[in-house]
Amino acid sequence: MTKCLRICGSYSYRLTRRHSTILLIIIFILILTTIFHLYGYKHKQQRRIPSQVGDFEYRPGSFLKNKQPNKNFSYCHFQYGLPKELKWNSLKIHNSPEIGAKGPYRVIYNAIKGTKYANQTKYNTVTYSTHATPEFLYHVVEIARYWEGPISLSVFVPNYDLDITMQIMSQLCHCYPGMAKVSLHLFYHQNHPPIMRSQREILASLTTETPTTTANITTEQILRNKLDNYRKLNNKTRAQYIQWVRKNKIARMMKRMSLKKNTAPNLKFDDCSGPDYDIPTFRKENRIIYPINVGRNSARNASMSNYFLVSDIEMVPSDGLAQKFLKMVRKLMGDKKRDEGCIFAKTIFVVPLFEVEKGEMIPRDKQSLVRLVTANRAFYFHQRVCSHCQRFPGLQSWLLRRSPSGVEYPYHRWEPLYFGTQREPWYSETLSWEGRQDKMTQMLELCLQEYRMVVLDGGFLSHAAVMKTMVHHSNAERLNNQKYLNIIGKLKQKYPDRPQCRVMWGC
Repeated sequence: MTKCLRICGSYSYRLTRRHSTILLIIIFILILTTIFHLYGYKHKQQRRIPSQVGDFEYRPGSFLKNKQPNKNFSYCHFQYGLPKELKWNSLKIHNSPEIGAKGPYRVIYNAIKGTKYANQTKYNTVTYSTHATPEFLYHVVEIARYWEGPISLSVFVPNYDLDITMQIMSQLCHCYPGMAKVSLHLFYHQNHPPIMRSQREILASLTTETPTTTANITTEQILRNKLDNYRKLNNKTRAQYIQWVRKNKIARMMKRMSLKKNTAPNLKFDDCSGPDYDIPTFRKENRIIYPINVGRNSARNASMSNYFLVSDIEMVPSDGLAQKFLKMVRKLMGDKKRDEGCIFAKTIFVVPLFEVEKGEMIPRDKQSLVRLVTANRAFYFHQRVCSHCQRFPGLQSWLLRRSPSGVEYPYHRWEPLYFGTQREPWYSETLSWEGRQDKMTQMLELCLQEYRMVVLDGGFLSHAAVMKTMVHHSNAERLNNQKYLNIIGKLKQKYPDRPQCRVMWGC
């Protein structure tokens, strides 16, 4: 047996030497083929899906279409006499959280008090804190639809915008059970306190409105009649007619200006899905700037949970984001510390933000989101209008990582939205939404305080449709820039060492 093995070994050795070059070439080809296959498998691109653009315009609350409100039952707990009137003697007016009594803004907390999570401890819930003006209120039902926790919503209500807010909220509260999650807070400029119409004024406005019937002459018919009459005129009478029209038009314009009333419009609801027209507001009519950070701070200040997500009302959370976050925190911290109310010191948990193209449904999970990004139908938020604002560190790595079952934690011009606590600095209330850069100073202060920015994987927020352009407000931008530089200067004096931001990745 041993002799046979020796003979076979010798024969193999001679054969190998004789054909060594051929064998080496074959082995080399096999190794290269294996390497290419492994590389291709590892970096395999997901199959590009042909663009399937829908023919619909995104409308918040459209899932409530054809549903009629239950007039006999409300899912909301209104306070202070609302939604019919505002009883000033039964409420307490607060100063805005950051500026306080020196500032011009005032806050009324819990005009509507959420009841859904009233019996939960602050360690077992996480709050979605957001803000709005009345015309954006319908977005709250999209948040309530997917957020498994309390919602703290602050609404800017100068003058009759409170009346508009109550018309919308009353409708929603009779329509959707998820509104029981929502606590509503009101904030306003002290020069424009909120007002509500009396029942007599509402009835009077309803009787003076012109009903839309088939008997009314249409605009097209009126214009056709005017054009026919104009064609019948000769040169002399035509010149006289033009002068008369000009004089009459100026008189009508002056009359309309003098008769313009400072009252709320009566909103018309066909069903629970809300109006399909632009809602006129006192803020828009009078070009009042939106103090966005007063809204953010007051919504955060009213939160009853020790962790909350300060977000914008158009941002829709992915499936189970709230509960996944709480599960992650408890896993990292341990039950004992969590039940004692412990939180992570100087750590915020950043949530990635994305937006989808018109005609695409909002993605509910990471797999669907990555498919849209691959097909160029979704992008990180504000990619086209402010490329540095929301491009979070490790974006490409985040997209390539496999989606986990829960959420994991894998320069001052960055504007992240994040899970945080009441220990974080306030947003600067002197900055307006129209002037932009409204979150950047808070981000810089977090960096200067040596916070850790922990980017979450497995959860995200989505904006309903891509914003192609941003409205240009040159005066507001100039004012914001001046205030921004002033705030930056004060922060430099407060934190002279200027440590760098640290972004934490891992799991």
